[in-house]
This record gives sequence, C-alpha cells and structure tokens, in this order.
Amino acid sequence: RQCSHSCWVRPAMSSRLQNFLLTAAFSLLFCHGLFCYGAAEALSLSEIRGPRIEELSMLIIANPDAQIMAAEAGEIDIISDIGRPSDIRRLSAGKKLNMSLARGFHAFFLVLNNTVSPWNNPAVRRAAAMSIDRNAIVRMVFSGYCEPINSWLPPVSPWALPDSNEDIYNPAAAQALLAKHGYKKDITGFLTDSEGKRLPVIKLLTPLARVAPTTAELAGLMADSLRAAGFPAEAEPIDFSTMIAKMDRKEYSAAVLAWSMGVTPSSLYSFYHSSMSVEGGYNISGIKDQRLDRALEQLRFAPDKAAAQKASETSQRLLLELMPTIPVYSRISVAGVSKRWKNVFATDKMTADNLWTYLTIEPADGKKRPLVTILPEEPRSLNPLTASTAYAWQVLGMIYETMLGTDPETLENMPSLAESWKVETKGKGKNSHTELSFRLKKGLLWNDGTRLTARDIKATADFLRENKIPRFFDSVKAITKVEATDERTLKFTMNGVSYWYLNDIGGLPCMPEKVIKGIKNWQSWNPLDKKSDGPYGLVGTGPFVLKDYKAGEYVTMKRNPHFRLLEGLK
Repeated sequence: RQCSHSCWVRPAMSSRLQNFLLTAAFSLLFCHGLFCYGAAEALSLSEIRGPRIEELSMLIIANPDAQIMAAEAGEIDIISDIGRPSDIRRLSAGKKLNMSLARGFHAFFLVLNNTVSPWNNPAVRRAAAMSIDRNAIVRMVFSGYCEPINSWLPPVSPWALPDSNEDIYNPAAAQALLAKHGYKKDITGFLTDSEGKRLPVIKLLTPLARVAPTTAELAGLMADSLRAAGFPAEAEPIDFSTMIAKMDRKEYSAAVLAWSMGVTPSSLYSFYHSSMSVEGGYNISGIKDQRLDRALEQLRFAPDKAAAQKASETSQRLLLELMPTIPVYSRISVAGVSKRWKNVFATDKMTADNLWTYLTIEPADGKKRPLVTILPEEPRSLNPLTASTAYAWQVLGMIYETMLGTDPETLENMPSLAESWKVETKGKGKNSHTELSFRLKKGLLWNDGTRLTARDIKATADFLRENKIPRFFDSVKAITKVEATDERTLKFTMNGVSYWYLNDIGGLPCMPEKVIKGIKNWQSWNPLDKKSDGPYGLVGTGPFVLKDYKAGEYVTMKRNPHFRLLEGLK
C-alpha cells in the first residue's frame, strides 16, 4: 500500500477518444522533455546480467521539496513517484536528469469503514461517491498526470470494465438518494439520520502533509466535497504506519489510500471478500455482502479465462452498486534518472525506477560508485512476514524473490526462481482440483552461499499456511499439500480448481528452511536484531543484500555475490 500522486483529464468520453487524448498527452509530455527509455542496450530479458553496481544506497527523505532539491543537486541518482506537476516541469527543464513515464496499475481511493455508521448503508456510500467531483479535484491538483476513475481496477488493466471512467458526479441525485433513505440537512447544513440525529464528525485519515503533500491536499478537497453534501468530514493528518494500523483494526471512519493492484483482477477477492475482513487482512473497508462474496468466489475459483472474465465483470458491477470504497484516480508514473548513468531499462508500462534498471544500470564514465535512490518514508519493520508498506518492500523486494516473475513488456508470467511450471486439473466432479508443478533452476544459492532446494520453498509455503499469516494467507489457504519430489521439483495440491492458483503460489516470497524453522514468533521476529527471538539477518536470493539500516537516515545494500544473473557478466 502506498500513497500516490498525479492525475489527468476529464474522462466522460468514449474509450477510443480517451486513448487518443491520452496518446496526445504523452506526446505533449515528450515535447516538454519527458520520454520513455528503451530496453537497456536493446538486450532481451534473457540476456540481461547484473547487478553491475556493487552498492545501492537508499536515502530516507520524507519531505518532497527536499527530494527535488537533492535530485537537482545531483545528490541522488534515481527519483521515483514524482507527483507534483511543478516538480515534473522543474526537473524536466534541468539538464541533470532523463525522465520516463508510464501508465501504471496504481489506483487511489477514498476508503470507507463499512462496519460503522453512516457507511454501513450502501446508499449513503453511493451518495458520497456522487458528491465528489473527481474531474474538478484532479484538475485543481494536477496538470495532466492521472485519470479520474470510477473503477476498482485501473483503466490500463485489460480486466477493467469498458466504462471504468464513467463520471457519476451528481450532487442533486446524491441529495435525493440520501432523502429517500431518511437523511436530511439540518439548519446548519449537516445531515441528520431518520431519527433526526446529526451524523458524528467523520475523521478522514490522511498521511502527513510533510510526507505526502499531494495526498493531504486531495484529502482536504474530498473532505470539502463531503461537507458540501452534508457529511461533517474533517481531514486528519496522521503518521502513515499508525494510519495503516488503525485501518487494519477498523478503528477509523474514512481514509485516503492508494494500492498497486497488480496485473490480474484476483486481488479484488482479497480487498472485498468478507473472509478477508480480519485484522491485518486486505479487506480494510469491512464490506460483507453475500452477492459480492459469491461473485468474488466465482472469480477466485474460475477454472479458465472465460469464466474468470465473466466473474470479473459481475464483481466489478456489484462493487459499482455497493461502493465499499470510492475510486478517485489512477496515476501516471513519472521517474527521473541522472544522466551520469547509462543502461536504464523502461517500457510503456514501467518507468525507469524498476528492478531491471538496478540490474543493468552502470556509471556512464565507467568509474564505479554506489547508486543513490530515495526512500520517501521510513521502512520501519523489515520482517518480511509482517511488512505491509510499499516502503518496506522497496527494500525487501531487492532481497526476496518468487518462483515466477512478470514480463515488463507483456505482463505475462516469466521464469524467476522456477525455469518451468505446469498447471493440471485432476479428479472429477466434486473431487476435481488443481495441481501445480514447478521445476527450479539449477545452481540456485541463497545470499549466504548455501544451496536453495525445493524443501526451502515447501517450508515457506507450509509456514505461511499453518500460521495463517494475514499478508499471504489468501494465496496459501487453498493448499492441501506441498511436496518436494526432488531437489528441484515442487508439487502443490490445491483445494478445488482456480485459474489464479499459479499466480498465488508462483508469487510467494521464498525463504530458507533453516530460517523458517528458527522463527518462534513470526509477529515479533526482528531479523535485524541479534537479540531477537529468531534468526538474525535477511536471507534471500535477490540481487542485493542488506548492509546497514540507520533509522531516519538511510538503508544501504550491497550486491549479492551469489545472485544467479551475475554469471557471465562482463
């Protein structure tokens, strides 16, 4: 989860016209100095070797103004998630950075706690959605870097509804809907319920302005819109980690938050199925609706793509009706890379601040030095079993890998730790179920130099399932048995049939069996503390190893000498 910034134009138009205008907007941005890189050295993904850098330094800089000044001064080499139009123009006009942009999978929401009044009434939630002018808000805050949406998947997703950009702003209809359900404005202009009681003050949680000024500004504008409709809303800035904790425990009324949705719509099950409304689960809105649950179950357990597409559309239509959260916009990602570096990797779906760039990038002058980037917020916990923020996984994602990766150009599955895989349906009728087989690559090593085997990944999956770890439980709960049939082969037997099981299992972060067995309390385990009740250190297979973390200042990482893509590096 991550707060995000940036927006685009009014979407009340056909998808063909919108795509034309989006293309025109991108062309205009190119004319002003923004452009996308091609693949580094024109290499295919199978030819990439790295990392070519020996050290990666992440400076913790929460203040956006300080981030921009550091980029201008040449103190950092990569700046990500540039949201304010003035900053984009400012950096584009300079001579130190090359810029890239891409249409991403982020989506920004006004999240409502469906378990408390007044949000436990879907009609009230819809009236609130109809009271927010997404188009006006994003035009006031941004200058062409996002799309207002009315969808629970970003428009770039091939699974999004064709009318995902429909404009539902209609204050008069919102007031009529509220009146129909017994809500009226009193003499002060605030709503009273059917018993004549004024609604309590609605605290709209938002990250602190010094950390996410654009998000805080958006929260204020949405609170203004809600107040105009009669909701007594007030924006309440709060520490991001504290805000997430409150939302996990359902100790809130409303909040603003952005999610990176991923390629497939299977995440809708995690976000909106009633079984995921548990502390630490992703259903932080607390929505519980039987019709939606059935549709999401059909999506989650679709046997093939056709069934998945049908269930995906039904689920999204129900979300549009129930409005558990209010979609606001999908951002266009913008990043800058210092011209002192070469071999930067980017596509139309991925800006230059990606893992492939960290593998291929190297100093343009040939002189070895650390690559310096930004962490916009404290990562805090680096326990991979509990870490939930994008900031923590910006670090952990350099250390831990999965069996399957995502092709940055096609968004299809590609090999990572596994070289091949197979999906089969076994049994008949009620006994039919999915079996997944993975064949691991040869010679894989953990960053401590020990050998990776199928037993390690079996231990990881078993541990996540047996302990019902919230962040991963939705992906592993359908496992009935995991077998390491030899040193490199794994077989997962699943409960029932699902088109998405391959992505669920193939996307799990992999940890060594020896580490897993040493964890006595997964919630309190601190791998950075030698006195912690569990193994010390972060042992993964990714391209980097944690070197040092000084709270409030930096995270430094060094190249993993055992990383598989170092072989053959010139």
